[in-house]
Amino acid sequence: MLGRLISQVYSLDLRVFRLINRGLTHPILDQFFNIVADGRLWTPFLLLAAVYLLLRGKDRTKAWVILTVLSIAIGDPLISNPLKHYFHRARPYQSVEGVREVSPGSGQNRWTPAVRLSGIPEGDVSNGRSFPSSHVANAVAAATSARLVWGPSMRWPWILVALAALGRVYTGDHYPTDVLASIPLSILYTWVIAQISNRLWKKIGPRVFPKLFARLPSFLHSR
Repeated sequence: MLGRLISQVYSLDLRVFRLINRGLTHPILDQFFNIVADGRLWTPFLLLAAVYLLLRGKDRTKAWVILTVLSIAIGDPLISNPLKHYFHRARPYQSVEGVREVSPGSGQNRWTPAVRLSGIPEGDVSNGRSFPSSHVANAVAAATSARLVWGPSMRWPWILVALAALGRVYTGDHYPTDVLASIPLSILYTWVIAQISNRLWKKIGPRVFPKLFARLPSFLHSR
């Protein structure tokens, strides 16, 4: 019974994956999702933006940056990566024939996406890192932190989450179930980290940053 259910879920997962990965292709989308997923491109800019917002941003913005950075710094190495090593789920392009893999080009051609079709899998992949998706989990951490800081009206960051999730399937790096499961996982650990961080802020804030604490007694939005 359970085995049959798992088989049906995987079959649906693969059908949806193929619909996105092979059915929605376009050179413009190749370029777009190649840039969106390029960590080497975005990481320096995001780090600089985080430092700038911590120094010059409004108080609520500083709270959002702190919670986002903590959630990613804790969640990625201590939750997402251990789960990847535990499940060892092979990426689609490693385990399925005919997957359209979109990745950055090499050297001077990094901006031009390299597109190839995967061949017949040679055997079991022992170092699969498909589940969960760190890209999606980190995007969800930023969106969840924004929701906790500014309240339910802060919805637009979830558009970025949707693009990240779609992009990871489009490029052949993840199955739909990988990105879908990463969303509640990240929401959960981001919420826990935010609650702990807020309690610590209420204890050390008045002593270490009294002026900032007077303006921002809580990182979290109050109903």
